[in-house]
Amino acid sequence: MDQLRVEYLAGYGLEVPDVTLAEAFYTAFGLQADTAAAALQMRTKAPGPAELVIIQGPKKRLHHLSFAIRQQDMAAFSERLKTFRIDTVAPPFGPIRDGLWFQDPWGTWVNLVPVEAKPPVLVAETVLVRTRVDRHLWQELERDIRPNKLGHLLMFTHDYDKSEAFYVNALGLRITDKVPGKVAFLSGGKGIRDHHCFGLIPSTHRGFQHGSFHVDSVDDIGFGALQMRKAGFKDGFGLGRHAIASNLFYYVRDPWGSWVEYYTDMDKISEAWQSREWNGLPYIWPDWAPEFWGKEMNANLEASPST
Repeated sequence: MDQLRVEYLAGYGLEVPDVTLAEAFYTAFGLQADTAAAALQMRTKAPGPAELVIIQGPKKRLHHLSFAIRQQDMAAFSERLKTFRIDTVAPPFGPIRDGLWFQDPWGTWVNLVPVEAKPPVLVAETVLVRTRVDRHLWQELERDIRPNKLGHLLMFTHDYDKSEAFYVNALGLRITDKVPGKVAFLSGGKGIRDHHCFGLIPSTHRGFQHGSFHVDSVDDIGFGALQMRKAGFKDGFGLGRHAIASNLFYYVRDPWGSWVEYYTDMDKISEAWQSREWNGLPYIWPDWAPEFWGKEMNANLEASPST
């Protein structure tokens, strides 16, 4: 029997106190704004639903998650959620995305959006330095960076183990690797795919840690970082090479203290992948900086429900 799984992370929503500032930040990052919809939609080069939806609100917070599913799986997902005592409902904020809507056991809104096909696999180049003769590569490099697709999102949660179990059992996400007590990485779909499309980090309460967008090369990461600095968004971390998923990265801090990431060259996995637990550092270069897993990088700055 075909196992019921979400395919990949289709998008997410952020509630922010200044939509104009959010549009300026993500436009500088390389996303394209669509202001014709009810809420501000930001898109990569990829076709399909908008990867980021930005909504006006009193404080910055994670508004919703959106996972892609096959059209033929909509009814099956609706029935599966009922076994967790969860009903699909029309959200109070209106139809900002197609598909099924529900709240997970902690109150986070989740959308399951039907898609016709999964996005193409973006296979990292194995040769980082191309052989070239009688060419000026520096003259040929694309400097106007636009990400190819949304890759993954990491979310803070106060109920770490139960959250992991819910997203695995209810949505069919698969644990690909873990750092006990620090992070769990999860993938969706089948076939060759990115090491992860979603992740959980333990915290005092729910919150958005970072969203990550794929670009083609280390040069694109560098030009993206430069692009953000020229736009006035100078607080970043990297360039570096992650452990666990192996991707190259550069993080930029958004105006509300969270992060957005350019990434490339991530490990690809298949059904043969074996999940493991790790206890090493989150990246192998540059030099270790304690703030990566400390208060600077992993500060959950979203207001808790009790505040």
